[in-house]
Amino acid sequence: MFIGFGPFVLAQQKVGYVLEMEGKWTIDGTAESLNMGQSVAGGIILTNSKPANGDHIVVANLQGEVIKTIRCKTGTCGECRESGACYDPIHPLPISPEATSRVSTAFNAVLELFASKPDRYSVHRVRSSGLIIERNEVVRLDGSVVDVSGFLQYQEKGVYEFQFIPLSREGGSKEDRKPILNSFNWNPGKKASLSIEGIHPGLYEVWITRGDETGSAWVLLCSAGSYSSSIASFQGFSDQTDNWGGSVTLTTKQAYQRAYLELLASRNSGSVQ
Repeated sequence: MFIGFGPFVLAQQKVGYVLEMEGKWTIDGTAESLNMGQSVAGGIILTNSKPANGDHIVVANLQGEVIKTIRCKTGTCGECRESGACYDPIHPLPISPEATSRVSTAFNAVLELFASKPDRYSVHRVRSSGLIIERNEVVRLDGSVVDVSGFLQYQEKGVYEFQFIPLSREGGSKEDRKPILNSFNWNPGKKASLSIEGIHPGLYEVWITRGDETGSAWVLLCSAGSYSSSIASFQGFSDQTDNWGGSVTLTTKQAYQRAYLELLASRNSGSVQ
């Protein structure tokens, strides 16, 4: 049976994607390494010839649902059951892809974007001094006012500094794309709105600092016309990442959310990032 390699395989062969992985994983019988976001064909067996503790691979189907998790410990890799035990022999991926859906269309689009530049969406943590920002956001831009309450959820009371770094490539001068600084005195349970001079709709990386602690997230700032459709679309995708549960890490979920935000940003602007 012919198997396609590289980030993409023939549509009739593709049954899923590598959602998350640690270690060097290959298709049994080949020497080609797999990558996060890469599509995989039905019938293949995933292998790790030199597994280290913590090595693992998670595969999702075309609807974005986890269909296979393999974890390694003490030099042995086993397929995981729903109960969480990972001692079963590794079985081939299913031969036939499941029927596509609206969710799978979005998932396929963001996975192709993710596979082309996974490092762009990586979430980098600062050890022992990082704020844990739970998720990325779509926020309506009302003139120059941005609601940042979503980023401060679960955070302690105090003064937070926000740095908005434009990521959108469409329009604007180099001056428009310089970081924008603002600060806010956060009181949990209250609304947190920033009035930011010179802010425009688009995709931004937000660095949030409180004292010596720093965290980051991505935000798509939308005009009134594009906000409703963008927030609904992103919420649907975020629900999908939430459904991955403990199969993947929080940082992996956030990385895919970032890729989806860039996809939305390109659609809103009518261009490809």
